[in-house]
Amino acid sequence: MTRVGDLEREAARARLVEAYAAGRIDAPELESRAEAVWRAALSADLATVVDDLGEDPAPPGGAGPRLVRDLLVFLICGAIAVLVWHLTGRGFFWPVWVLVYTGLPLLRSLIPRSASHARRA
Repeated sequence: MTRVGDLEREAARARLVEAYAAGRIDAPELESRAEAVWRAALSADLATVVDDLGEDPAPPGGAGPRLVRDLLVFLICGAIAVLVWHLTGRGFFWPVWVLVYTGLPLLRSLIPRSASHARRA
């Protein structure tokens, strides 16, 4: 058995909050389980608190709303940055940083989840 750290406890607490939001547990149970999560020292202790919650189902609509949001953020922020760059005399193309940082979540939305899991294995 391995000892758990704060990151594992925080992940377990997040699962509890998601289960509460989905209506699988009520407020008093959420509080008692959250206390048990922070008292857990071993992975087995932590597992007994959250294993009966199961995995959260995929949200209805899949990645569609997230993809649209990420695409809009990329396009709008990129267009504004390029416009400001153009109006302020050009020079170094600094909007590339805006495009990169708003494009990364878009790429994550476009890459199939199964492909990213296959690379980790």
